[in-house]
Amino acid sequence: MASNYTDVFRDPTAVEKYAERTYAPGTFSSIVSSRQAGWLRGFVPNAFATRPVHHDFACGTGRVSRMLAGMVAVSHGYDTSEAMLQKSRELGTPGHGHLVQPGLASPHVEPGRPALVTAFRFVLNVDLHLRDQLMDFASAALPDADAGLLLVENHGNASSLRHLRKTFGRLDASTWFQELSHLEMRDLFTRHGFELVGMQGFTLFTQGCYRAPWGWASKAADAALASPLSKWATDVVYIARRR
Repeated sequence: MASNYTDVFRDPTAVEKYAERTYAPGTFSSIVSSRQAGWLRGFVPNAFATRPVHHDFACGTGRVSRMLAGMVAVSHGYDTSEAMLQKSRELGTPGHGHLVQPGLASPHVEPGRPALVTAFRFVLNVDLHLRDQLMDFASAALPDADAGLLLVENHGNASSLRHLRKTFGRLDASTWFQELSHLEMRDLFTRHGFELVGMQGFTLFTQGCYRAPWGWASKAADAALASPLSKWATDVVYIARRR
């Protein structure tokens, strides 16, 4: 992982590339994001009797808050990059964006209403110290088992085809190519008083598999099989609650 990960997206140029190129229509990331949005918009109404307050840790450009528009009472996004928050505002993200100092994010808790905490495209790219900061934040927003749910994305599952790509293919990827196993994620939750209650996969394949000539087959297989084969998905979201 990049040692300066938290500083990378303070550069408006990097933010623009991330928002306009990485998530351009038709890209691998945008397809996976669309699947996540569809799942979230079905999951949240079933998981919560009343619309929860949404807390998006490391919210970036507000992608998750836009996915949940109309599904939650209000969204609060927290990020250390003003450039990211500015892009979020430009994209019409609902709710409130909060510029925070590293390690000092504090959830805006609303008494009497459940909370949904999300952290997408974060844990894979940071070290254990920053993962612990996420879990401390989640613990503050979710003080007990009845307080709500935590959703954490791992877009580099070690039990997936991504691992084979690392083993046999991309040997020069030691800087950014990271993996996290189900056991590592479970251990992270356990150390902070959470229990894993479910997982949802969104793609069994990697970005390269979405290119010609096999792209059509990969997309079709993912659409049909990524959910029932979540344990082996390349991109998976974990569902956790306080013990």
